Amino acid sequence: MSGKIDGVLLNCPIASAQTYNLGANTTLQIIGNKGQSGFSLVINDFKGVGTYKIADGNAAVYLLAGLPQTDSYMATTIGTITITSYAEQKMITGTFEFKGQNLAGTETKTITEGQFKISLVPVKLPETNSSTNNLNVKVDGVAIGFTGEAISVNVPIIGNSLSILAVNGEKRIVLGILGYKGVGTYVLPVDGIGAYMKDQTPSGSFSSENGTVKITSETNGRLKGTFEFKAPNEDSTIKTAVTVTEGTFDLPLRKG
Repeated sequence: MSGKIDGVLLNCPIASAQTYNLGANTTLQIIGNKGQSGFSLVINDFKGVGTYKIADGNAAVYLLAGLPQTDSYMATTIGTITITSYAEQKMITGTFEFKGQNLAGTETKTITEGQFKISLVPVKLPETNSSTNNLNVKVDGVAIGFTGEAISVNVPIIGNSLSILAVNGEKRIVLGILGYKGVGTYVLPVDGIGAYMKDQTPSGSFSSENGTVKITSETNGRLKGTFEFKAPNEDSTIKTAVTVTEGTFDLPLRKG
């Protein structure tokens, strides 16, 4: 996946595409990364080959660096995503262009000559149970260890936010808190979100409908706490859910 940002080429060696069934519609998400930079494209009523306008409720984002709240340039009206070929569970190709505005200001960037060719064949990633695990949890009673980090940023108007991402093979734990104020208890989904991804398939993601995140310590560049939540499948046609309990973390904390 690649594209030019104000004429400067960004080639993303890591790219993925997934479809999700949300009600009667199919949503397509395409992500490409090079380090902390990359592109994210979303088509909210995906019907295969064709051209989709950003102005029709779709989305395109260019991420300059690793802080989504300050380094993101999102298109809301100007741009298109074109799917030139699509073979389910095999391959998707296409092009894109858009004009994105910084989420924390008025600066804009123009994305041109965007293109992608992405395999849709699932790739299995190895699971780990190593000494690097710094987030531990039980999912439906099964203990799993993850390795991750926490990022806290202050954004004008939005205020403080906290993001936690932890990984084990294809599995992910994501916690996010808006209006973050340090040590304390935050209620999901009122104060933020919790998510568990058992794999990278369209039906493998679960988002919290209730739960809590408790921050017990924020000192010396470390963040400690506990969490729990119940999460139904993000695919509303699948009536499954997971229960996440006994979550604990002791993570490096990066402030932006």
